[in-house]
Formats: sequence, C-alpha cells, structure tokens
Amino acid sequence: METSKLITVENEDGEKVELEFIDTIKVDDQEYVILGPKGSNEAFAYKSITKNGETQYFAIGTGEEFQKVLEKYNQD
Repeated sequence: METSKLITVENEDGEKVELEFIDTIKVDDQEYVILGPKGSNEAFAYKSITKNGETQYFAIGTGEEFQKVLEKYNQD
C-alpha cells in the first residue's frame, strides 16, 4: 500500500492548506516543490526555503518565476 506525503503550505491568500507531494525541481539554484490537492489533476509550485533546519514553502503565483518552473518540469 502506497502512502502519499502530505505537506502543509501557506497559499497566496495566507491560508494553510495540506497538499500532496508530487515532485521537487531545481531552477537557478532554487528548490521548488510541485504539490497538488489529493486525488486531483491540479498542481502548484512552491518555493522551498530552509532556515535553521526548518523548511517552509511559499506560493509563487503564476508569473515569470512560475513559468520558469513549469518549463523545467515539462523538460524532465
């Protein structure tokens, strides 16, 4: 039985939501995680930042940064 990894993130509205881990991508020495609602075909990119041993995830919206991540994800 496979169990998925759930990650709690803060969305663009500042609300905490639990999303399913899909993949990790590195773009320009920055790490991003691809997450989506469990059982959905939707996916979102979050910037992964680790400070003092604690990793936090930040929504990046749909602008230029998102386009770079999407392009890299589609290459892999």
